Amino acid sequence: MMRKITGLAVTALLLGAIAARPAAAQARGYVGFGGGLAFPTGDFKNCCKTGFLGQVIAGITGPSGVLGGRVDGMYILNNVKSPGSGHSTHLGANVDLVWTPGKRPAKVHPYLLGGIGFFNSKFGTFDETKFAFNAGAGIQIHLGNRMDFFGEGRYLSVQTDGGSTNMIPFAIGLRWGGI
Repeated sequence: MMRKITGLAVTALLLGAIAARPAAAQARGYVGFGGGLAFPTGDFKNCCKTGFLGQVIAGITGPSGVLGGRVDGMYILNNVKSPGSGHSTHLGANVDLVWTPGKRPAKVHPYLLGGIGFFNSKFGTFDETKFAFNAGAGIQIHLGNRMDFFGEGRYLSVQTDGGSTNMIPFAIGLRWGGI
């Protein structure tokens, strides 16, 4: 199963790269980092408190600035509710499609993102790496000199054995490059 999903993700990225190749001279890459809070939902909310997250991003924006792709890595830590002790950690990466509607240039742009990934989840003796999916929305504010502030929220679901670990991470951060 994991090989099929990985194969599909690689194929989609390669097809996207081939389709964007003629316009590659106009496409722009970007990198960034952020941090924020991760709110557990569903069954995960019953055992864990709101947590913290760190995020790194790297992506490419197409020539029009409307469609792009992005890879983001996340580290999320949620403490266990009383009377327990310890914490739950999630380390993983997503490959996302990013849609940023609107005309260029503009100072503020909303965007939608969604994609798939893999996360390693640890909770006590529980330790596994599983498929994940996410979808969300954000806003970027151009600060000038190819630097943007961003704020985003998403629904993240890690498909763990016996169910799923669901949360809503909110992050703010800075990115450099892009359109």
